[in-house]
Parts: sequence; structure tokens; C-alpha cells
Amino acid sequence: MPPEKPTSSLLKISKKFHRIIGIVGLLYFAAMALSGILLNHPDLITDYDLPRSMLPGDYEYRQWNRNSFRSLTTTGYGRFINGEGGVWQLSGKITPVDFNAGLPESVYLRDTRDLTESGGLLWAATRGGLFVRGRGASRWEPVKLAEEPEGVVDLVKYGDSLIALTRSDIYFSEASAPSVFKAVTPKREAEEEPKRSLFMLVFELHSGELWGLGGRLFIDLIGVFLLFASITGGWFWWKRWRGSLSSGRGGKLARKGLKLHIKLGVYLTPLLLYIALTGIFQRPPLLIAIADATYEIKHHPAPLDPNPWHDIIRKGLYDKARETLLLATSEGFYEGGIEGLLSGGETFRKLREPTPPVSVMGATVLEELEAGHLVGSMSGLFLWGRDTGTIVDLFTKKSPEAPKGPPVGKEMVVGFSREGGLWADYDRGLMRGWGKAAGIQMPPALAKEGRISLWHALFELHNGRIFTFLLGWWAWIVIPLGGLALLTETATGFYDRIGYKLFRRKKR
Repeated sequence: MPPEKPTSSLLKISKKFHRIIGIVGLLYFAAMALSGILLNHPDLITDYDLPRSMLPGDYEYRQWNRNSFRSLTTTGYGRFINGEGGVWQLSGKITPVDFNAGLPESVYLRDTRDLTESGGLLWAATRGGLFVRGRGASRWEPVKLAEEPEGVVDLVKYGDSLIALTRSDIYFSEASAPSVFKAVTPKREAEEEPKRSLFMLVFELHSGELWGLGGRLFIDLIGVFLLFASITGGWFWWKRWRGSLSSGRGGKLARKGLKLHIKLGVYLTPLLLYIALTGIFQRPPLLIAIADATYEIKHHPAPLDPNPWHDIIRKGLYDKARETLLLATSEGFYEGGIEGLLSGGETFRKLREPTPPVSVMGATVLEELEAGHLVGSMSGLFLWGRDTGTIVDLFTKKSPEAPKGPPVGKEMVVGFSREGGLWADYDRGLMRGWGKAAGIQMPPALAKEGRISLWHALFELHNGRIFTFLLGWWAWIVIPLGGLALLTETATGFYDRIGYKLFRRKKR
């Protein structure tokens, strides 16, 4: 005979919660699982992209927003805008012209982080690597930096020579051989109590990246089970609701699926709780608690990469007065002598003087002006007077305040150009001065026919921002609520099974 159904009120409530959350959150859990698996392996999906018009809300480019403008550069080749859409040439008042021939076809890899002229050649730093174009050439040509392809995040001119920065390494090319780069990645000063960003740790724990490919594949397995649990749970409920659970092939498969759903769910409960807990720290309000927090390296839960700069470099600047290379990294600002860097004997030290606020997303602007260094990120735009020890918020004309609320400022700066006082806000687009639209027309190929990489589209889904069209500013609650829902669903599922057994044992 089948076992008696439990009558404990707590068990009844738990089962009801499990059923309701499972039904309501079925599509959400499945979408988070599938998108997480794909995001963990960008190499598999970077060649695919979608029309921006396919995404809900305002994902189409408007007035050079959403990283479509990173800088405007005037060179001997002409004036160019570079950004997520590649490189576009400006000519008077005419709409910018496509200048992307030879760059990767993939929208993801074409994203151009910097553009500069050096040694009589035009250079483009893209996610897909470094590219060069000579005078009269009809297309860009790739330049090899290392054995494995690396995305380039910034270019720094040093006389007629060029320094290329990736997220982990530094390469140098002499003017006499402009297309031949050698690695000059420096040593990093040993700190007494080295610390690391807690946000980056939680991010790497959530993706499994902390343990390399093996860690990512392990997290993928959790995602596969979450996808399986969503499908089998929904199927069982549907067949039971239709009254066909005990008849037909579908009903039998649903019952078998439910048995596996329960057994695996009990064993994998700790892993589901782990993925939910680390996930809810990726967005406010819990993100705020760890955005500026650090932890000591000695507590790092995995072997450290032998390269001390692994995945932390964001921007670079040649400081002419000090003859140093200044690096903006995810772990602060570092500096070292340029001559020592090129000779291979330099150790970069971390700046302990007051530095400008930088969002957890990293620095997007690092320029040298007469009055000091200009530092921009999603936290705003700041003038850093290293000689005077002053830091001024260029929007408020005051010293920066301690960060409050979300780890972004009112002005989310993603681009800047000295020419005409241009700067770009992630949402509002290209601005001139302190609030006026720049008035530079976007080409129809970007404004009306712009595309978004599949990776970025899935990322917008996975971090909940895609729901902005529906919830507006409140879209930030999607991930915290979704994480709490998964925690509750996992806990009630575990209790339903273990509590049921305990109840039967007690009744006997």
C-alpha cells in the first residue's frame, strides 16, 4: 500500500510553497540555468549576434549610448569614433562612415576599446585583439601579441613606440619594428597584507572561474540539474493538473522524472543553495555590501594564478612628468618607471595616496590633462591632481563623497574625448560639456540596424537588466528576489522529502 500522506501543518505549508514557487518561477529558473551555462563559455557563442530590435525595451542605440562611444580620436588618417560598434570615420557634417573592414565580424569581438596613431600607422584595440591599418590600406590587419589570442583593453603611446595592454599582460613595440610586440609584463610589489576585491571573489565563485575550466564545468552541472528540475517539476504538475499522471506514456515519464527530481534534489541541495547565495550578491542591495570590500589573499580559497596581473588591468597612462606607466586595475592604481618596464627590471608598486572612486565595473577613462589626471568610470568623472593631492568631482565641483547606494554614480561615464569636451553616459549617450547632447548623428547601421552579441544579450538576461522595460528602476530586485525564490524552493524541497520521512517514522 502507498504510504500515508503527511498531515503535519508545517509539511503542508512547505509543500504548498514549493509547488507555488516552482510553478511561478519555472521559466525564470530555466532561463537563469541555460543563460548561465552559455555565459560560462563565451568562445562558443561570441560568433553569434542578434538585432537589438529583438530585445525588449530600449536596447537600440540612441545618441551614442550603451558603450557605442568610447572615444573620438583625430589622427593623420582623419577623425574617428570607436566603441562597441567598431570604428566609424567622421567627415564634416556627414553621417559617420563605416571603417570596420578587416575587423572581426562578431559584434562581441569587434568592440573597440581604444584607437590611436603611432609610427605613422593607425591602431585599434579590440576584444578580438590588436589591429593595424596603414595609409591607403583598404582594411585592418591583425597583429599577433602572444600565442593565444588576447583582447586588448588600452593603447599607450611612448614617443613613437606603442604599449598594448590586455587584462593580464603588457606588450611593447619599438618604432623600428611597429608590428613586432614583446611581452614586458612587470613584477608586482609584494605587499605586507595583500588584499583582493571581495566582489571579484564572489563573482568567480558564482561562475566557477575561480578553479579554471574544471570549476566552470562543475557549475555548469549545477545549471544542468536546475534546468532538469524546472522541466520535470513543471511536467509533473501539468500531468497531475490534467489528471493524466497515471495514464499514458507521458504520465509514466513524468513520474519517473519526478523520482529523479527528488533524489538528485536532495543530494544537490547544498550546491543549489551555493549558486543561489553567490548569485544574489551580483546585484543590489547585497552587491552594495561587497562592492568596496576586500579580503586578505592568504584566505583565497584556490591556487593563485602565477601572473599577479591576471585579469585585473583595465586602463593605462604614460605620466610624462614622472616618466612612469600608471595602471588602473580592479585592485587599485599601480605605477612603475617606463624605462625599467621596457628593460624588464621594474617592479610596479600600488599607490597608497588617495585615489579617485572607481566603479566595480572598472575604469573607462584615464587621460592626462594639464590640470591633472582624468579618471572616469560608472561612478562618475574625476580630476585627480596628484601633485596637489586633490580629487574633484567634475559634475559637482566638490570632493567625492563616500559611496552610498548602488555602485554607480548619477553619471555613468563610459567614454571621453578632449575634442569639444565630449563624454558619454551609458544611458543618455554622448554629451557636450555638462548636459547638452553632442549632436553627432549616429549612422543608421548602428541606430536602426545595430546588433548585440548573443553573449551580451544573455548577460542582460542573467543580471536582470533586461526586465527594465517592464519594471523600470525596480528591475534591480529581479536577481535578489529570484535568488531568494531559489533558496526557498531548494530548502522546501529538501524539507518536504526529509520531513516526510521523519513524520512517517514518528507516526510509526
